[in-house]
Amino acid sequence: MFKYLTRSVRLTSRALTHYNYASSSSSSGSGKNSTGGQLVAVTKAMEGWSQKLQDAGVSDTEFNLKCIVSHVLKRKFNTVPDNFSQLHFDQKQLADFERFLEARCARMPLQHIIGEWDFLDITLKTAPTVFIPRPETEEFVRLVIENYKNVKHVNMLEVGCGSGAMSLSILHALPRVEATAIERSKAATVLAAENAKLLGLQDRFQVHNHTMEEDQYMPEPLKDKKYDLIISNPPYVKTEEFQFLHPEVVVYENLNALDGGSDGLRVARLVFDLACRHLHSGGKLWLELGNEHPPLVKTIMHLKYEGRLNFVGSYYDQYKRERFVQIEKV
Repeated sequence: MFKYLTRSVRLTSRALTHYNYASSSSSSGSGKNSTGGQLVAVTKAMEGWSQKLQDAGVSDTEFNLKCIVSHVLKRKFNTVPDNFSQLHFDQKQLADFERFLEARCARMPLQHIIGEWDFLDITLKTAPTVFIPRPETEEFVRLVIENYKNVKHVNMLEVGCGSGAMSLSILHALPRVEATAIERSKAATVLAAENAKLLGLQDRFQVHNHTMEEDQYMPEPLKDKKYDLIISNPPYVKTEEFQFLHPEVVVYENLNALDGGSDGLRVARLVFDLACRHLHSGGKLWLELGNEHPPLVKTIMHLKYEGRLNFVGSYYDQYKRERFVQIEKV
């Protein structure tokens, strides 16, 4: 049930490509570096860490080790040999390597250790206070992009943008889209704006710090706005199921970004009401939810939103789970 939340964190090689090669004195050769400090072979420094990671419950230990070695050496991930031959740390790099691995053994997500993370074709800064979207969310965004790739202009709203991953990846792929986002976390609001600026997308993206509540769905400046498209990955984990989450999530993630209440649809219901007020007629609402939710959402549309919202369809992720839904404003 929680594979999409507890799977080993992923970092593609592209997330490391902006780093320059480390100098040859610190990444190859032997003996001392230019300042006289003793160099340590990476293979020697790694001794025992694979077992420590396994004992801590970290899976995919080889991948985790290579990511951290690459980060410490400021090397591109795909340029570091799997056997780490001829690679050396200076004393500062060795200290960093050990510090990062201690953090990973404490189940700090790899993205927070590295400080950045890939989402589709963009790289985002990360922060411990902001939830890291999972790989399945990339599938959700691909669906949205595919459905809007030929549309001349789209005015989009995202509810709960976190780091900005979904909106910014859509803006990157579709130059005719303009995006507004609301986000309850002040830290996430700041991070999303910073990521937009880093990606050069700030002219088409604005984010507002706002806690969505019944009859207060939008911040004051947006209360009369309507949109062609609304997207959201609202909290959908049932409160009673938090006991099954892994430490990376429980200790290091913002649990408010996960808690969907007793049935996992507490926030989604607010999004339905928001969509009734802020979608143009014919506009679409796309949601990423838990795999048990699409049939329930379809029933809710029939029972509560007849004549206002229509359930268009549901879609499956790569694990054959029914996760994504599309709804249309009447």
